[in-house]
Amino acid sequence: MNWGAWLKFIVQVLTNEAVMEPIIAVVLGYGVNAYTKNRRYRIIMDLTADIVDYIEEHYKEWGIKGSAKMDKFMEIFVKEYKKQMGRKPKQIELESARIRAEALVQRARRSMPVKPPK
Repeated sequence: MNWGAWLKFIVQVLTNEAVMEPIIAVVLGYGVNAYTKNRRYRIIMDLTADIVDYIEEHYKEWGIKGSAKMDKFMEIFVKEYKKQMGRKPKQIELESARIRAEALVQRARRSMPVKPPK
């Protein structure tokens, strides 16, 4: 077996214009897709943290608590997401934001000092 001839053949095939253009298109498509997913994830995370902070600061003056806070979160999240992405969030994106918001609230509760009983 002549490995040099095989290697030369493979290089010629891969560098052929008819093969190279689709390979470049696939690599670019993959890169754009990965960037879009990363951007969407980052937007969800940033919006969620900001909205949770905003609601925690204002929920008493709005007179809401419990599940009404989550309803308010979802309402604001949908509006802000649409501003950022130009479309309404998909169900999976809403679920990710909801889970992230719950986690942030739980983390904040756990980090609060416990008041000793009187």
